Amino acid sequence: MRRFLVVLLFAFATGQVFAQLDHPRLTLATHESRALGGEQTYYVYVPETDDPEERFPVVYLLHGKTQTYDAWPKYGKAAEEADRYRCILVFAGGAKYSWYLDSPLMAESQFFTYITEDLVEHIDATYPTIARREGRSIMGLSMGGHGALLAAAKRPDLYVSASSISGVLKISDHPDRESIVERLGPLDGNRELWAENSVYEHAESFAASGVRLLFDCGEDDTQGGILSDNRKMHERLTELGVPHIWREHAGAHTWSYWRTHLPEHLNFHQAAMSPVQEQPRWTQHYFDRLSAFFAENARHEVEPRDDSTVRVSLLGSSGIEGIADDLLPKTLADGRPVRFFNRGISSDRLGIEERGLSRRMEESVFDFDPQVVVIANGTNDVGELHRSADGAPTIDRMIEEFEGIVATIQARSPGTEIVICACAPVRGRYAHLNDSLVEYNARLKSIAAERGCAYADIHSLVVGEDGTLREEYAADGLHFTPEAKRLWADAVMGAVSERAGLSR
Repeated sequence: MRRFLVVLLFAFATGQVFAQLDHPRLTLATHESRALGGEQTYYVYVPETDDPEERFPVVYLLHGKTQTYDAWPKYGKAAEEADRYRCILVFAGGAKYSWYLDSPLMAESQFFTYITEDLVEHIDATYPTIARREGRSIMGLSMGGHGALLAAAKRPDLYVSASSISGVLKISDHPDRESIVERLGPLDGNRELWAENSVYEHAESFAASGVRLLFDCGEDDTQGGILSDNRKMHERLTELGVPHIWREHAGAHTWSYWRTHLPEHLNFHQAAMSPVQEQPRWTQHYFDRLSAFFAENARHEVEPRDDSTVRVSLLGSSGIEGIADDLLPKTLADGRPVRFFNRGISSDRLGIEERGLSRRMEESVFDFDPQVVVIANGTNDVGELHRSADGAPTIDRMIEEFEGIVATIQARSPGTEIVICACAPVRGRYAHLNDSLVEYNARLKSIAAERGCAYADIHSLVVGEDGTLREEYAADGLHFTPEAKRLWADAVMGAVSERAGLSR
């Protein structure tokens, strides 16, 4: 809170105007823009901190063509969502129908320069930012999606990552949009100028820039050619071999769609900027792992697809992360090649709170369309149940979250087979968790039966006569020895092989 007050006092001292709104860390601010020749207004979200030296990465959020700087906070509930992250969010004003371009025809419409120069300089001078490329990202919706990717294409020195939600990505395919014609002139006779300001025509610039890219669109977002734009951008980047993440979801050009998918974009940007930010140990590890997942998924997007290879997602916490590649087969029992995407994150939970499995499904499952998903998680939540004063989360709540994960996979990817792993027993200082783990496993087995999933009974493989983890399998009372990991891998791979034979 002290840092927030310092920021406010500094802003008043420099002559800015602030008005506190209904979120304690969301503030309205103004500053002078050289490019636009006047005062500009924006909202800013600054995370709470007790450390006056703490500095934060920044995500710039751009609005759509009929909106203003208040759109994301007002309709997207972006400030509330931001409480789960450690980023400064800047809700920039691009003016209605500006397209975030520098117009040669309208002196008052130099919004590319404003966004990439004036605003960046002002934010870095005013707030506790990590003021370099590695600590700066940009995203936007619709017109703002185009503006975000265009900014990153033309100024890759500024942004480590860029993303678009429902963006208009090839403006050269929209010659009848009056607002673009007003700023660039008719397409006929001005094709080079249109190409210079169309992100699609800048696709090659991403080949060497290293900017991390994510863009998505609703499958019903067909009016005005927006879905077509996004598919063309995906095809062009794939043709060029540029790593990127492309997602096509259910939905249309609506705030419901944009609110739903905002967390996925914030995950993406927080992960991209995680290497330059100091965070609590397990938060840092979580986003470092997500960063690696995004990078692998982006490469996978442009790799030649071998339909004979069975793709398997290993979804869980330390038990999954600790499974080395040499414990996993290269082929299944029937000879088909298999590729494992290890999506384990040590200390991760189911997702009931700020982070966890249910909150990282896109990058951990859907980005690479696996035929089989192995889910092994719950021990950390059981541990939290025993640590908490109020007995939360309850087993019922854990099962609800777990079943939600299974239901989401089955709804989004009905051909994907699921292997549910029982939690292993524990011993020593963790032994008090065992009764709860037995209850939790029984509930998992019921989910497997009701939803047609395989159930890998890891618990029975490693439990001793006293109901605790056998001593020879316990590295520290909680984690497996190499021998136990081999047992786990063999049991799970047997289930994978069986289920892969039933999959699409």
